[in-house]
Amino acid sequence: MTGSYDIFLSFTWADSVEVNALQDALEAAGLRVFRDKEIRRFEGITEKLDTALAESKVLLAYYSRRFPTRYACQWELTSAFLAAQRLGDPRRRVLVVNPESDGNHIAPVELEDAAYCAPPKNDQERAITVKRVAEMVRAAGTPLGSVRSTAPVLPRLLRPRRFVGRYRQLWAIHSALHARELPATTLRTSSALAVVRGIAGLGKTSLAEQYAFLFRDAFPGGVRWLGLYGSDDPVGAVARFHSQVRAIGEELGADVGDLPAEQARSAVARRVEAAGKPQLWIIDDVPSELSGEVLDQLVMPTSFVRTVLTTRSGNPDWPAPVVELTGLSEDEGSALYTEIVGSDDPEELAAARRLVERCGGHPIVLTSAVTALRDRRGAVDPAGFAEVLDEVKGTGVLADAVAGCEPTAQRILRIAAAISRAPVPAELVRRVLPGEPVDQAVAELARRALLIHLGTEWDIHALVRDAAGLDDDLTRTTASVVLELTGNTGRLHQHAAALAEHDCVPAEQRARLLRIGLDWFRGQGDVVAAREAAKRLLAADAGPADRVAAAAALVDAGDFAEAAEVCRPLVDSADAFHARLTCARALDQLGRFAEADPIWPEPSPDDERTDARVFMVVAKRMRGRFREALDLLDPDDPNPRARLEIARLRGITGDLKPARAIAEGVIREHDSPDHERHPVRLEAIGVHTEVEMAVDLTEFKVRDENWDALEAQLRSARDELTGLLGAESPLALAAGVRCARTSITRGRPKRALREFGDLEPRVREVFRDHHPLHHWLSYSTAQAHAQLKRYDTVVGILRPLLDRQRDSIGRHHPDTMRTQLDLGIALMLTGDKAAAVPLVAEAERRIGEALGWRAELRNRAWVTGLLMNLPVVVWQLFPHLDNLFGKKSPEED
Repeated sequence: MTGSYDIFLSFTWADSVEVNALQDALEAAGLRVFRDKEIRRFEGITEKLDTALAESKVLLAYYSRRFPTRYACQWELTSAFLAAQRLGDPRRRVLVVNPESDGNHIAPVELEDAAYCAPPKNDQERAITVKRVAEMVRAAGTPLGSVRSTAPVLPRLLRPRRFVGRYRQLWAIHSALHARELPATTLRTSSALAVVRGIAGLGKTSLAEQYAFLFRDAFPGGVRWLGLYGSDDPVGAVARFHSQVRAIGEELGADVGDLPAEQARSAVARRVEAAGKPQLWIIDDVPSELSGEVLDQLVMPTSFVRTVLTTRSGNPDWPAPVVELTGLSEDEGSALYTEIVGSDDPEELAAARRLVERCGGHPIVLTSAVTALRDRRGAVDPAGFAEVLDEVKGTGVLADAVAGCEPTAQRILRIAAAISRAPVPAELVRRVLPGEPVDQAVAELARRALLIHLGTEWDIHALVRDAAGLDDDLTRTTASVVLELTGNTGRLHQHAAALAEHDCVPAEQRARLLRIGLDWFRGQGDVVAAREAAKRLLAADAGPADRVAAAAALVDAGDFAEAAEVCRPLVDSADAFHARLTCARALDQLGRFAEADPIWPEPSPDDERTDARVFMVVAKRMRGRFREALDLLDPDDPNPRARLEIARLRGITGDLKPARAIAEGVIREHDSPDHERHPVRLEAIGVHTEVEMAVDLTEFKVRDENWDALEAQLRSARDELTGLLGAESPLALAAGVRCARTSITRGRPKRALREFGDLEPRVREVFRDHHPLHHWLSYSTAQAHAQLKRYDTVVGILRPLLDRQRDSIGRHHPDTMRTQLDLGIALMLTGDKAAAVPLVAEAERRIGEALGWRAELRNRAWVTGLLMNLPVVVWQLFPHLDNLFGKKSPEED
């Protein structure tokens, strides 16, 4: 068999831009590359994909942090890995390009141990990567082939079940089971065994089933399932195990009739060994706290059996690798919601994320709640549906377990219930419970699987905390201790915000706790949590400094009018600088520049200089003073907001490639699970996408696949903002206009008009028609009509728009001149050259004064000025003048 492909390229759609360049370089080197361009996130694996993988020599994975969250990627990697393992060292057939700053997200131990490629940043580095891939292809020689197991699949593995995510845990199981075969640099264990541990209902059995199904080809001898049913009776559990072993022996033809249990176990092991085919044994629901001697009996004495045990706690002294199972992440929980309900509406997914956070990602609570509410979805609007989800609690399951704990253990759980869902600091508990047997209580909670040790902190499941309930005296004491300890650890800031929600805490302490939490959330980029803390702080008896800090959080979340109302009475207070800065920022964002101008403060204090300078740069940019804005910024400033402004301004003034590089750097800094929805990251995606499209246009490298990926990134960022802040949020609306603008760039005017028509009433309602965002929407609508050659309509839109812009942002603002330029073009195309020429002449001059020669708008103005010398009849006959209205890549609408 000769391979049809040298390389199977595995990636997520979110990484398409980088993968495009890598694929081009590989193919330019003469390598045959298979890349699936059709499968989407929730689709199954096609026969075409299966065949292509079997006929490829090497799998090249672009392993970003998003890679392990996609089923197709994991199937591709799993299948290639197993096939390569059969041929020898899997690292000789599977190569990883890791675009992240570390390798912590790369789950298989074998790949972590392998040297992987850093993402190539330029053609020279890309050539090095291609050379390495080519060497691997030459060394491989033959295709991977297929390793499909012929063993019957257990019926329970074929039953319908909902399973999302958990790919890292699946790989952790596989790595543990094959640790004996790993290179010497990898930590080995003494037996092919993995223990899956977690509290009730977290999906331990489902995880074991999914592993057995996804990795079944690694076990040609088949999969065996033994259930011990979680009895607290060790003798009974062992008896059930041996009874099932006898049944397996009889199925295999072993004579185990009257043999004692241990001899029967050995006989079955010899029969498995004689068959020479590895088997997987799942021993489900193993009782907690079995001794090491008893657990040893559950491991078959043969290297041909790999064993997975599931249990709620297990024996910490038993030398077996443990895969700790916690709740689903927000991404996994929202994926589960989509699978059950069949919707990926951003507002519904945001409600699902809140449910995930509130119930600690407990799969049973999520599945039962969402399934029960699924049929009501159509009868309830998104906001009402979110309220229904917000009422879901899941405390009953664990109430009995908590009630059975000793008093100190219960008090630890009630301290945990009063603070945030973050791990519980040991120091905090010891300060709240002086003289009590904390160590003994923690040991008890660990035995009951109600607590997991995380170094000097303890992880207590959200459902356990809810089941424990609150104690007002303990909550007040905890609040006092947190105020004493804050500053020692950042984790306490989260706990402070949570403690401030309890009415039993004195009002003065609640205000101090809220400010601590507010500062923490703003620093983390959690605009939703910061906005909630700000609203609660404003409702409390807070002083001027706290009210200004709350207003700044409202600006971050797009609540500009409320922020301005809070700050305006404080512009002459003791904290006047910050009050003026925040009030002026809010007014600017509302488009009320004349009101903001006298409020902007004088040069800032030294300790506030960086942030204040960025805000003042934004103010100058909004007023069209781009060069002044750039002069205020230091290119080496580490502040990501400052560098993002540099990228935006360089993009506006035509310095596109440096702008792209800077925006990419900001995105990389925030490309982690904790920062997926950080506002700076979402804003950077928008800046990067616009600059990337502009680069493609100037270099004539327009490619549908690349632009599809760029547009998908923009729409994903818009959906994130919509989910976070709501569809009517000013920030979400601005992101929506940015997305719709891509239809103009791509020459899809009818689609653009549909999107603009949906957005216009909402933008007008929130911002009014004097605001620059409404100006941009009106201007874009005129561009769409121009691409359809409706020049009279264009004139009818741009004339009143020009008057509004002159009144609000000024006659000489580049945006005003852009509108004036296009109005002149439209007038020329309608035959009114007398009106067109002076408009174009002034626009060309003013734009030239504001922008550098590389700026696209300046070049367009210059070309238009030259064309003004042509007769009107030539304009009307010229077939490509719609390019002057932004139509760069004509496509089917």
